[in-house]
Amino acid sequence: MKAIRKIERKHGGIRVDNIEPPTPKEDEVLVEIKNASICGSDIHAYHFPPTHHFIQPPVTMGHECSGQVVEVGKNVTDYIPGDRVVIEPIVNCGKCESCLKGNYYICNNFNIRGMHRDGIFTERVAVNPKSLHKIPDTLSFEKACLVEPTSVLTHAILDRSDIKAGDLVLVTGPGPIGLLAAQMVKVVGAEPIVVGVDSDEDVRLPLAREFGFQTINTSVQTIPEALNEKHGRETVHAVVECSGAPPIFQTTLEVVVKGGSITLVGLFANPVEANLSNAVRKELSIYTSFSQDWVNFERAIKLLDEGVIQTEKMVAYYQPEDAVDAFEDAIAKKVPKPVFSF
Repeated sequence: MKAIRKIERKHGGIRVDNIEPPTPKEDEVLVEIKNASICGSDIHAYHFPPTHHFIQPPVTMGHECSGQVVEVGKNVTDYIPGDRVVIEPIVNCGKCESCLKGNYYICNNFNIRGMHRDGIFTERVAVNPKSLHKIPDTLSFEKACLVEPTSVLTHAILDRSDIKAGDLVLVTGPGPIGLLAAQMVKVVGAEPIVVGVDSDEDVRLPLAREFGFQTINTSVQTIPEALNEKHGRETVHAVVECSGAPPIFQTTLEVVVKGGSITLVGLFANPVEANLSNAVRKELSIYTSFSQDWVNFERAIKLLDEGVIQTEKMVAYYQPEDAVDAFEDAIAKKVPKPVFSF
């Protein structure tokens, strides 16, 4: 069966291989992958900066997917062939302090599919059913493959921020996570403003405007200038940082109102320099948000199924054989979210 694999420790270094199909163990479920999408962390794995040198090729990439159960082990009772599912990306140990506290998504010994272990950019995978969530028939496989990134934002906005209805919220970074974040900000009744740069003007910022969001291009105008022009003020109540661009953090410290909050979602590829005295003097709350838990997945499924979160305009479809094009198009910001059809 086909598998998109990282085979070399360098930029790119991927190949579509034919590998042996897995056989599920007694306590596993065999899932046929229908659609799988490229995440920002997959792009890091493809680019291979020092932050991702822990990846040991060869490894099958990917962790965002939708699929259908085709076989179950003899000890599995909760799933049957034909069940439509999505898969959680993190495999936890169940024994460390974080797991015992119920925070299994930040397990001290976690494995992430597609990085620490083989992932889901392939035709079939065998997984423990505790990693599965059933999806309704009304939710398409194409849309369901974005349950995982949507769940990242249900965690970030609903669990790891102080954002309230009526707040003015800056969402920095108009990539897929930023566009989903802006939609989640709307879900809680707050007003998002999506921030990007000139290179986002071809696809990403126009798409944000299609969603009905205000935008700021910081290559053209400073954030305080734009805020003053549109809202008669130079500060926002909260920031959701999704870009991972190191210089933006200092800016967020400056534009958040006293007593406001910043939630960091994007992964920074390089160290960040910032004057944290700003945060102290303004008594800011700084949150970080990583991954998601079971409840976040269930919330994401419901929001996508009910059409509250829209994804159709964000995606472009590729065959596995075109994996290099899919990654390079994402890096060049030609498409917001490449999705493979298996």
